Parts: sequence; structure tokens; C-alpha cells
Amino acid sequence: MSSVVIVKCSGYDQDMVDKAVAEACELADMPDVSGKKILLKPNILSDSKEDRCITTHPQVLRAMIKVLRKGGAASILVGDSPGLQRPNFLPKASGIYQVCQQENVTWVDFTKNPTTHTIPYTRNKKLPLASVLEEVDMVFSLPKFKTHQLMYTTGAIKNLFGLVPNLNKSPCHVQFPTREQFASLMVGIASIVKPAFSLMDGIIGMEGPGPANGSPRQLGIILASTDALALDYTQAQIMGYDPVNVPVIAEGLRRNLGKKPTTFPALDPKDLILQDYKRIKVQEKTSFLQALIIPFIFSKQIQKKVKQQRKAPVFLSDPCIRCKKCIDICPASALTLGDKQVIIDTKACIRCYCCHEVCPASAILVDEVITS
Repeated sequence: MSSVVIVKCSGYDQDMVDKAVAEACELADMPDVSGKKILLKPNILSDSKEDRCITTHPQVLRAMIKVLRKGGAASILVGDSPGLQRPNFLPKASGIYQVCQQENVTWVDFTKNPTTHTIPYTRNKKLPLASVLEEVDMVFSLPKFKTHQLMYTTGAIKNLFGLVPNLNKSPCHVQFPTREQFASLMVGIASIVKPAFSLMDGIIGMEGPGPANGSPRQLGIILASTDALALDYTQAQIMGYDPVNVPVIAEGLRRNLGKKPTTFPALDPKDLILQDYKRIKVQEKTSFLQALIIPFIFSKQIQKKVKQQRKAPVFLSDPCIRCKKCIDICPASALTLGDKQVIIDTKACIRCYCCHEVCPASAILVDEVITS
């Protein structure tokens, strides 16, 4: 049996957030942290200002730190690694680093001496993960309530992908081009990390073409659970999805990573479903047998199938600031900088939308249909 707590919180006033987070943690039976070393993993896709709703809000992080401190945690660490992490990265624009300083907790650089792991459910794929995982007693996932252009939603499980440092993440899209394959990778990482608790910032979420270029949506909720999969299931339900159509949730259920939630000690998600939520249209699953059974032998055929199903991103010249972040992160080397805009080789593009995620100027469009 899995339980998910949903409590109301109408804004980011610190007292209000403190109260909501403390209530959610109590009702969700947060694990005993007395004497433990805890890693908090917020979502810092890019170090953006809090009003863009790309990152976990710093006030939610602060409230979680207060709960852990009150619970007697021996030490608290905070860390994440964006898709394009510059040397000595500190998340100052989002306000997260300032909270770490003010609350006297340690910010962790995930790029320092990562440890290689064999990821389950990926046919022995090896990836570096932050070495701090070997030092802490528990990992708490602190995701943001957001849509995701490729995976439909991003939540507590997908948030753990940030434990893979820097540019080690984007090449995974080449080896795992289908949504189903990529979901296996996410679930495999989560099975190694084993998050002890997850708390989601749903006070103001993101709808539309997330996880970076969508629109803020006032939701007024905080979600919490000891089961990351159950939390993600609940988020998808509130967004208006059938949760089993979300690849990470479907794969997590198949691999017994967690369970479908059965109890809700506070608010019931059935009463919170947003039929007008701007979400990514669910596409038919990849009907390519080899994509699920032998992903690497038939990689070229799989990528061809993906290209038939998913449209290539479109690059706009007027808003483009020529920062080259899209070029730096592209795992297929499909982008070059032209005189007026970024040029895309649509034959090379693998439709992973990493470029769309890191664009700070909303200069990239992905023409996936958004339903309402």
C-alpha cells in the first residue's frame, strides 16, 4: 500500500510554506532522520530565476531543511547537476545557493569524482553518478510539478537523473531514443538511488511545453510520499493524464519500483484533476519490437522509427541570443550556428529535445500537440 499526501499552500510566503511542508511530511510518515546524513536533490534543470518555475522554489527547499533539522538530522547536503554545468557551478539565480548559505547546509558539486554504476534494466549501461550517494544515509527528491516535452511529466523519479553529472546525461538519448527505453534508464537510476522520501513543489507548477519553456500554472499544493512512483502517479493524475500512459510510471510499476497510490490522508487527487491543464499529447507507444528487446543492435532502425513519430524542433531567429547552449548539449551533433539562427540537420536530429530544455530565450519550438 502506498500513500500520497497533498496539502494546500497558496503561495511562497515562508511561514505558509513552512507550515504546509511540515504538515505534508508528518502526514506522509517521513522516515526518521535523527542522526542521519541527508542529501536533498532539488530540480535545477537550469539555474533560472524562481518566477520562471523551472526550478524547485528556494522557499520549499528551506522549509524541508527546517523539517530535517527539527527531526535531528546530523547533516544536510544539497546538490544537483544541470544538463550544461559550468565549472564551479552555484545555483545563485534560482536562490537555492543562498538558502544553502543562510541555513548553513552544504552545497555539493556532483562533478567531483563521480562513481561509475551499472544501471539496471539497460543491458549493462554504465553511467557516472554523484559520489555523494556513497556518503549519505538517505536521499530526498524535491521535484517541481512540471510537464516534460519528451516524457510527458517530470517528477520525483525523473528528478534523480540530475545525479548523473553534466554532459554525461545528453548522450543517453542516443542509446535510449524511445520514450520506453529512456523510462527504463530513469527507473534503473532510481532503483540504485532508492529515494527515501519525495516532496514536490506544486505551489506554482508548469504547463505546456515543459520542462523549461512552458507557462506557470497556479496549483496551490505540496505533495509528499515515501514512494516516489506513487507521487509521480498522483501528479500525472492531477494533470489529467491516465498515469499508466506516462512511460516512467508504467516502467516503474512493471519493475516494482513503487506502487499505485491507494490512500490519501489529506486531499484526494480525484478532486484536483485539471481538465484544462496544457499537457503534452500522448503518442502511440513505439510499436517496434526490437526497441524493447534488443535496443542497441537495431539502434539505427529504432532512431528512424522515432523520427517518424516525433517532429524535429524548430529554431527561431528573432529571440535567439546565440548562446550556443543548444549546440553544446546536442548529443547527435545535429546543430550548427548560422549567420542569423541555429541550423538543424533534421536527418541527424534524434528528437530528444535537449536543446529545447536548455534554451534560455524560448527560441526553440517543438510542435508536439498540446491538449487542453
